[in-house]
Formats: sequence, C-alpha cells, structure tokens
Amino acid sequence: MFEDNESGVRPDGMAGAFTAVADDVSAADYNPAGLFQVGSLQFAGFGKLLYGGVGAGLHTAYLSGGGPVGPAGTVVVRLQETGLSLMSQRSAKLAHGFRLARDLAFGYGLNGYNLVQKDHGQGFAFGVDVGLFARIYRVWTAGFYAHNMNMPRIGSSDLPRLVVVGLGFSPEPGIQSAVDLSKEPGRPTRISVGQELRIVQDHLTLRAGVQTEPVRLCLGLRVGLPQLHLDYALQTHTVLPLTHNAGLTVEF
Repeated sequence: MFEDNESGVRPDGMAGAFTAVADDVSAADYNPAGLFQVGSLQFAGFGKLLYGGVGAGLHTAYLSGGGPVGPAGTVVVRLQETGLSLMSQRSAKLAHGFRLARDLAFGYGLNGYNLVQKDHGQGFAFGVDVGLFARIYRVWTAGFYAHNMNMPRIGSSDLPRLVVVGLGFSPEPGIQSAVDLSKEPGRPTRISVGQELRIVQDHLTLRAGVQTEPVRLCLGLRVGLPQLHLDYALQTHTVLPLTHNAGLTVEF
C-alpha cells in the first residue's frame, strides 16, 4: 500500500535519484530538508498511468503547492491519490524545510493516509518523515531521508517504510548528477542514478536515469517558459508495461 508516494515527474525522469537534489516542491516526498532551496511560490500537478494502467486504470493523481515563509524556511502541502475502480489510496502531506546552518538544513513531513476498498470500508493512518540536506564541498551535496519512521499501519498491514541516503554533484548550473541508495525492510537495497542536463535556458531540459530492484530505465524532459513548465517522464519495467507521467509546474 502507498508505494507510489515517493513520486514526481522530475524525480521519475532521474530514476528517483533526488534526495541530494531536492530543490523544488517534489522535495516534500524525497527529502523535505531540501525545501529551503525553494525561493518562490510553486504549484505542481501531474497524472501518472502506472504500467499502462495494467488494464484496470491504475493511476496516480498529484497536486502540491508551497513557498517560502520568511526565515522559517519553506512549507509545502501535497495531495495524492493512487488507485483503480476497486481501491483508492489517498494521502495528504504537510512538509517543512529550513536551514540549521549555512550549509545544513533539516526538514520533516506529516502524512495522513486513507485507504478505501469497495465493499470493505476504509482505514486511516498517520506517518512522520524526517530529512537532512548538506552542501559538503562546493559542488557536492548530500541528503538523508527517513519515510514513515513511526511505523504506521492500516489494519494488519504495515505502510511502506524507507531510508535513503543520496549524493549530488552539480559542477555548474544546469548540470546535475545524483545517486541514491534506498532500503525498505525485507527488501534488497535499491540503487538509483540520475542525470539532468539543461539544453536551452528556461526552455529545454533532458533527464535520464537507471534504477535497480526492479531494474528500470528512466527518461524525462522539461519544456516551457521561465515560470511555466511541462514535464514528462517515462519508466520501463522488466515485466510490466511502460509507466507514463506528465505534469505542469507554475512558479510565481
């Protein structure tokens, strides 16, 4: 349940390697500590067809918005729904990131979960996330993210828990490389490697990445204007059909 909550068009195009990047509203679900880097009001939304819908309309719909609140950092609110006709997984999140020092930031996320199953009722749960973000040496960054660290449950089922560490490298604006190592209880360690390259300032950006557990190839792009972006991501799977994710971001 709720396994698509770490989701965003830009991170999807980088195979999820975003913990040490985390510089837009997507950071709410990848590392809320990075939200301090968001210097303007941002709104983002996307629609995602998971594995081509697997013949049942399996999808994710997402909406988020937030911005700086003065010296207190940046606050983002996110709503998300994943499901099909027989089941809906809904979540709402409040995320806050702020500096502890010049090169160190802390963030947290408060998650509310609602699972609705046709003919079986519904259940609720509450989860807590924490994150750290550090600029460790000039063009290098590091991130840490712990998801659902309070071990929430709905009924007899545990909600996904995740610990991620990441490293980012950006030798100049418009070039970003990142790698994440993530671990869920009872599952193998996942490795994600992503790259982002700005081709035309404010108009065209390309992304690519690879991921293990399962093995995936990810591609993405951004087109648009300085304050209005259209993003797209494509993810492969060794067995299941392609996943398509498209969204819009507006900045003020």
